[in-house]
Amino acid sequence: MDLDRRKLLAAAGTTVGGALLGGGIGAGTASAATARPDDMGDVDTDDAVDTEAGERAGSDRSFSWNRLRGMSAPSTLTDADVEAFAATGGNLLRLGFAGTPLMRKTAPFDLDQEAFARLDAILDACERHGVHVVIDPHTLPGLRDNFTTFPDDEFWQDLRFHDLAHELWDYIAARYKDRGSVVAGYDLLNEPAVPDVRAESGPASWNALALGLVATVRAHDPDRHILIGTAISPKPDGPLWYSRFESVNALPPPPDRRIVITPHMYAPHAFTHQGVQADYPEGLHYPGTAPGQTWEGLPASVYWDRAAIRDYLRPALDYQRAHHVPVFVGEFSTPRWIGADGNRYLRDTIEEFERLGWSWTYHAWREWEGWDAELSNDDKDDLTRYPSTPRLELLKHYFTRNGRRRPRGQRL
Repeated sequence: MDLDRRKLLAAAGTTVGGALLGGGIGAGTASAATARPDDMGDVDTDDAVDTEAGERAGSDRSFSWNRLRGMSAPSTLTDADVEAFAATGGNLLRLGFAGTPLMRKTAPFDLDQEAFARLDAILDACERHGVHVVIDPHTLPGLRDNFTTFPDDEFWQDLRFHDLAHELWDYIAARYKDRGSVVAGYDLLNEPAVPDVRAESGPASWNALALGLVATVRAHDPDRHILIGTAISPKPDGPLWYSRFESVNALPPPPDRRIVITPHMYAPHAFTHQGVQADYPEGLHYPGTAPGQTWEGLPASVYWDRAAIRDYLRPALDYQRAHHVPVFVGEFSTPRWIGADGNRYLRDTIEEFERLGWSWTYHAWREWEGWDAELSNDDKDDLTRYPSTPRLELLKHYFTRNGRRRPRGQRL
């Protein structure tokens, strides 16, 4: 979750040169059209993507990235939590270790075997209940925040932290290479935010690190899907930044056929985080106008509707078309208590993911109360867990498209 705009802006670092592909909302354009409920099934054939991209990326397997719909989740899950999730029809948990890092973030930076034992237990539970898992360490030594990254983190200044990332992924790949299809993939780094998305080498280069980590994983696990996150960084001509969707154009071509691109979708933050942080007061509606943040590639004011969401996502579609790579939106959400407006935003966002054949995980299952779809959709203070809410039913509606294929012990 991209957390704090002030921290991000303060962490912008040095000015960089050059340019990437622009366009879309981040370049200052936005749609004035409003998506109506009766439009939700429409498909723009000019933008529709080949939904077999996931199959082509792994045609020798029974595992398809365009059939995964679920939620992100914390490392505190119990067997009962996994069983309850499976009952919703979701088939994927993106399992994050922000609260219990797999590698301790203070010297001597050792691997936390208790955290790995927790991961083992959750994988066992998911295998019992027919749910796939993306392993997401979420944080690493050198990153000051456990939930996201910043351009001025030590991680982007000192290669010894990259060495630690290699050590962690070497261990993960060796440990889980034979776990079968319960492990859907490895998410290399949650929400990279870098000084310059175009850097090709050195500690500030996400591309160089990502390609190196792929090689580290492949030394043990040649076939598992590997998820490469899209970064944000300042643009050389300012003031806007490259968004997580625009920056996909800075990624190198996928190094093999088992790569998945994974952006997160929280734009516009002023809407999706209203009431979550003091910077974002409540009262915004969807469809409607919302303030944009420079670090998410948005101008000062943007009208948001389904057409605007479509424009914002477009760069990832272009990359997918060019490289035939699956796209997986690992996080997206709104505060549960903003009710129908939040659910309309989620519906329109999911409809776009579905139209494009993308996999997705809603944020989040039984993590922080503000995102919890089982809690009240209009009362912030009501922490009762309900068997049915409008948001939960919305998600379950899309989960019915999953079918049910139980993970088996064979490899993907």
